[in-house]
Amino acid sequence: MELSINNVTKQFKVKKAVDDISFSMKNGVYGLLGVNGAGKTTLMRMLCTLTTPDCGMITWDGKDIFKMGASYRQILGYLPQDFGYYPYLTIYDYMMYIASIKGIRPAVAKKRIKELLKQVGLSDQKKQKMRNLSGGMVRRVGIAQAMLNDPKILILDEPTAGLDVMARNEMLDMLRDYMEEDEERSILVSSHISTDLETLCDNIYM
Repeated sequence: MELSINNVTKQFKVKKAVDDISFSMKNGVYGLLGVNGAGKTTLMRMLCTLTTPDCGMITWDGKDIFKMGASYRQILGYLPQDFGYYPYLTIYDYMMYIASIKGIRPAVAKKRIKELLKQVGLSDQKKQKMRNLSGGMVRRVGIAQAMLNDPKILILDEPTAGLDVMARNEMLDMLRDYMEEDEERSILVSSHISTDLETLCDNIYM
């Protein structure tokens, strides 16, 4: 399995956000390092088919991801830098809502949500409303929802943004454990903090 980015460019008016980028991802954890505004989010949005490149191609095992449609999104998990949620939903209800959007059957979703909330350390807080969560807890929920469909490709945009050192380390430990559960995954993590990526990733792109 291989996700390939081939000569991809994306421009917004006069700003070229992504300029002729090429790299590939097989199994493992990959880092995307760059300062804020470097184009990391734009590239990740293209990898998630939310934005189309102006030129170049992105393929999964040789198939154009934009032509694969739903079959590609079924193997994809995504945590945007800022993700929306209904503040009055509990953590559990929010996860069930996301599961329904992803087409996961309720019986399967309940079991999966129980496992994930334990994995991200939120089992005891599952009845807490989203509006009452700290920034670190919201990021944990965000990662859990990205992993709901047990994706083969997991894309995390600045998952440690706004967290203190202890919370960042806990988040990185959790991602390491997740990768060790199934080594046939490709995980892409963006950050502007080099030390976060150095301790987590097999390869880092700048």
